[in-house]
Amino acid sequence: MITPSRTDWMAQARQQGLLPPEARRPEAEQPWPVKLLTALGAWLAVIPFLIFLALLFGRAWDRGPTAYLIGLVLLAGGVGLLRAGRSGRFLEQLALPLLLLGLGSLGYALARDLPYRAALGMGLLACGGLVLALPRHWLRLIVGMAGAWLSLALVPGHRWFNEGLGLAWWSVYLALGAWALAQAWVHAQGLQAKGAGLAALLEPVLRGWALGLLPVLAWLSGPTFMMGGALGAGLARELHATFGAQLWGSGRLGPAALSVLAAGLGMLALARAWPALQRPRLLVPGAILLGLAFVLPALGACLLILGLAMVRGRGVLALSAAGVALWVLGSFYYRLDLPLSDKALVLAAAGAVLGAWLWLTAARRPPAAFTAPAGAARWAFPLCGVMSLGLVNGLIWQKEQLIAQGRPLFVKLVPMDPRSLIQGDYMRINYALPPLPMVAEIAAPWQPRPRLEVQVDARGVLTDARLLGPQAAPAPGTQLLELSPVNGRWTLVSDAWYFQEGQEPLFRAAAYGEFRALPDGRALLVGLADKNLRRLP
Repeated sequence: MITPSRTDWMAQARQQGLLPPEARRPEAEQPWPVKLLTALGAWLAVIPFLIFLALLFGRAWDRGPTAYLIGLVLLAGGVGLLRAGRSGRFLEQLALPLLLLGLGSLGYALARDLPYRAALGMGLLACGGLVLALPRHWLRLIVGMAGAWLSLALVPGHRWFNEGLGLAWWSVYLALGAWALAQAWVHAQGLQAKGAGLAALLEPVLRGWALGLLPVLAWLSGPTFMMGGALGAGLARELHATFGAQLWGSGRLGPAALSVLAAGLGMLALARAWPALQRPRLLVPGAILLGLAFVLPALGACLLILGLAMVRGRGVLALSAAGVALWVLGSFYYRLDLPLSDKALVLAAAGAVLGAWLWLTAARRPPAAFTAPAGAARWAFPLCGVMSLGLVNGLIWQKEQLIAQGRPLFVKLVPMDPRSLIQGDYMRINYALPPLPMVAEIAAPWQPRPRLEVQVDARGVLTDARLLGPQAAPAPGTQLLELSPVNGRWTLVSDAWYFQEGQEPLFRAAAYGEFRALPDGRALLVGLADKNLRRLP
């Protein structure tokens, strides 16, 4: 029996209408280093091209139709290169920067000549045209993300903040509702022979739309639990600090209700797709999620995207939605409009109810026979407990000795953040010290911490300080203070003072940090004092 070649199969498929006439054999896949170098060369080739355009048109780009013409020509060139069947890898990679330059030029011209919403509307129309023109699914996904951001930007940013971000939540949920309805329509079209092509065209656009909404939900939720400490100092920490937009206006009930509705729809979609999730045992966990969605307006949107992505088998989108949902749950820790005790009560009650319900509804099994550990394992747990208690109590004793034997020392404070509701109430403090280098500049493995040589007046107030070299000896009559690394910079002991919730007005009078210091430089912050050196309660 003679097996037909792949070329013969494709010819027969074209004759029978199973493949379009222009279908060709796929090219051999190139190694990823070759793709990477080709893309790098294409992007570098755009730089002199951009310089050429700037020299050629100059100031004409700022006025008249020049920006429109250049944008349309670049867009047409990029789309043409992508649609050309055999343009080569280099030209194909060159098409993407050409598209970006064309969109940038066109967007600049629209923003210059049209009102705010009209320019965004034209941008959405341009995205729709690119969806029809671009032949690559991943490019349509990027266009979908851009479309989601443009739709949210239809509400001017200054109105988001002036109205307490209530308008932002409504914008997000309107965009989410449009995505969910379009997702259902595309799914219905994909089940029909006539609509399969249109469904395949729009499916990556909708994935990009949802992926574009997820970072907006994370930003609106604010910073998440422990992320600031895990990132350390640097650019990543500064970017994380920008996640702080969780402000509320007068209409907080509307976004909360939309969040509950979206979470319910997401769980309903999962239950309809997977009958195993319809068990009564899962009603209470679902109710707890609905309650958390009421408190966290972004959680419902994440659960809806997660549910529909799992039903449609979109793994990357589902993982992205799950990650943002965890971010949103962690942001509850930073909710500044709720006291810490209320937040702790909500989480503790949710965990207790969930644990009790799952324990009551779990299948009962006969307990397994308990076998006592033998040999060294019998003493492992008690020994670990004794060592832990000894370590903790040893550190406590060490601090108590420092307080009892240390020299009273007052360091003037400079303004920083007066209050932050993160770990109870606490004040971030800074000290009136000379400029200190960053930790990375003078820190090395096994090197002792840097020390300050300070002078103290008769009242115990620090009057002068200088950084002491590693091998330098302090001058007679001075006091040493050892520095501690905090968030990438050196400080005295700590940059925070914790106090009982509700006592924030008392600590606004803080003018000095009160320390106990030993001659070798070890110190401990024991309190804050007012301008008369009186200890604040």
